[in-house]
Amino acid sequence: MKLIKKTADVFLYSNIFIGVCAIALTFTNQLTVSDTVYFDKSCWFIFFSTIFTYSYLKVKSPAGVNYHTAHRNWAAENPQLAKNILLISLIASVVFFFTLEGNVKMIVLLLAAITAFYGFVEIPFTRPKIKLRDLGLVKTFFVALVWSVTTVIVPLAYAPVTTDMMVFLLLRRFLFILALTMVFEIKDMTGDREHNLKTLPLAMGISNTKLFAQGILMLLLLINLAQFLFFDISLSNMLAVNLSVLLSIICIQPVNEETPDNWYYLSLDGMMIVQFIFVYIAAKYFG
Repeated sequence: MKLIKKTADVFLYSNIFIGVCAIALTFTNQLTVSDTVYFDKSCWFIFFSTIFTYSYLKVKSPAGVNYHTAHRNWAAENPQLAKNILLISLIASVVFFFTLEGNVKMIVLLLAAITAFYGFVEIPFTRPKIKLRDLGLVKTFFVALVWSVTTVIVPLAYAPVTTDMMVFLLLRRFLFILALTMVFEIKDMTGDREHNLKTLPLAMGISNTKLFAQGILMLLLLINLAQFLFFDISLSNMLAVNLSVLLSIICIQPVNEETPDNWYYLSLDGMMIVQFIFVYIAAKYFG
């Protein structure tokens, strides 16, 4: 049992799990536009760059704040392994970046610059010096935007996808990640309060934040339905995505400031994998 727990902790807290979630969302898009799944070089880039970014941001404490999280505790208990994963994911991200097409590289470089100002580099000409992540209300939209571009535009840049479909996929991904990120900020309330970040849960309260996130997901249900009725998306795909969105709404309901970290990672982040599984089953057996 100890070996199983240790292996599960590595998978979860080394951010390999969130890398798998990013790939699951990429596969969901592939199935939506072509009913097939393929693991190409862009998928490798998405996987390793996600691991690197989350490994750095989740282990590095904001300036002047030192609070404990499950990721920081795991990294403190396994410093060499954490450093090895960080280094390997960085090297792999750079290697696979150079395999991307020219226009995709430009998109990635733009995302990298934004991400740098989010968690690595202070914004010039600000007093006091801050990063984008210090702007609490901006943080939520930034995360949703980066995830949307990374898992939609990067892997599908040269796929035969119409502009209407690309916009729909971006909107669908943005709203889904936006809602999950809002709820995740409830988990981070202690650290955000200490760092004086004005996040949605601190500004609106936990209950209102959950209602807001669930409202966004309800809007997503309607957008998916409209896409099926007026554009090119299959009934099975729409039902599969909407079922995963409904499950997300249910999983949000019990969340509060005392909710264990694993509920967020397995139930909320896990919805990205669940959505892929539902869409895969829909495409293969009901498409």
